[in-house]
Amino acid sequence: MNAPKILIADDVDYLVEYMISHLDKMLTDATYFRARNGYEVFTLAMRKQPDLILLDWEMPEFSGMDALQTLQAHQATKDIPVIMVSGFTQPDHVRVALEAGAIDYLKKPIEPDELLARVRTAITLANTLHQLRQQKKELENEQLKSNDLLKGLLPNEILQTMKSTGEIAPRRFRNVTVIMTDLVDFTIKSQKMSPKRLLHELQTIFSAFDQITQKYNCTRIKTIGDAYLAVSGMWNNTSNHALMAAKMAERMRQYIIEHNHRHKIDWEIRIGINSGDIVAGIVSDSNLSFDIFGDTVNTASRMQSYSNPMQINVSQNTYDLIRDHYYMIKRISRKVKGKGALNMYYLHRPVLSRLSRVKELQPLSEI
Repeated sequence: MNAPKILIADDVDYLVEYMISHLDKMLTDATYFRARNGYEVFTLAMRKQPDLILLDWEMPEFSGMDALQTLQAHQATKDIPVIMVSGFTQPDHVRVALEAGAIDYLKKPIEPDELLARVRTAITLANTLHQLRQQKKELENEQLKSNDLLKGLLPNEILQTMKSTGEIAPRRFRNVTVIMTDLVDFTIKSQKMSPKRLLHELQTIFSAFDQITQKYNCTRIKTIGDAYLAVSGMWNNTSNHALMAAKMAERMRQYIIEHNHRHKIDWEIRIGINSGDIVAGIVSDSNLSFDIFGDTVNTASRMQSYSNPMQINVSQNTYDLIRDHYYMIKRISRKVKGKGALNMYYLHRPVLSRLSRVKELQPLSEI
């Protein structure tokens, strides 16, 4: 520690001068501050953040012991090393001072050699504490970076499971809805953009998708290139998982329209939705990529690939769950390898309640 800062608290002037004259022989570059009572001790400690405080117990008005207790009670001053200085010589006084938070006890009359030895030890301790605090801060910063990185790789619920159990076991989730979306003609359009612009576009769109996913209590699983994969109903296990997925998909589509208008670009998306059971877990111990598997996921992928641009294509399973909430357009069944002909429907618009229909017909000024 360079140029240590020392706060000396004593109401007797010559004792302060006495201590400084001897300390200067050892600490030639030290900076000293003076407090005449316990009130000034805390004020100066807060403002100057000294490396060491030499604190007289028997100061008037607000004693050194009162000041020590105040220092210990405040987050900004509790770690400052304090040497209690006192004319009390009984062992009980030493014990009380140390239990109150002092790191050492210096008896009056003060012997120069003892003063230097105790201050030297305290400064060494202060230096060690300073280094430990710096290391702790660096470790906390690294931990924050690691957590931010993991948040991008794993759902929050999985992170919490890892913290509590130390592992992520494969798990089957029943009655969920899978949402898959990708950008239409991404490869062709990306060739017309600089790498910086392309990455910025993906970051902007996927960040917005993440917010939409959270809004509708869904879980982002991963992104692959221009594709975005999410699930509704994994953790909350609600009966309206398919409805939440449909609303999420609608909002994603609307966001793309708004994004195109703001940025003068012409992205289009395809969205596929399917409901059923899935298996989720981490494939490799060396790769923390969380993924989902099963026929439900494969069918959602088929729904997405057979969707036209800016359409939301839902499977029969999802249709059965949300048909009371949405008007949907039945499409021609498509043959899928290994599955035969699959029914599919385009999400058209929500079924409005009677009150909603009345509001829809009112002038905007009356709503």
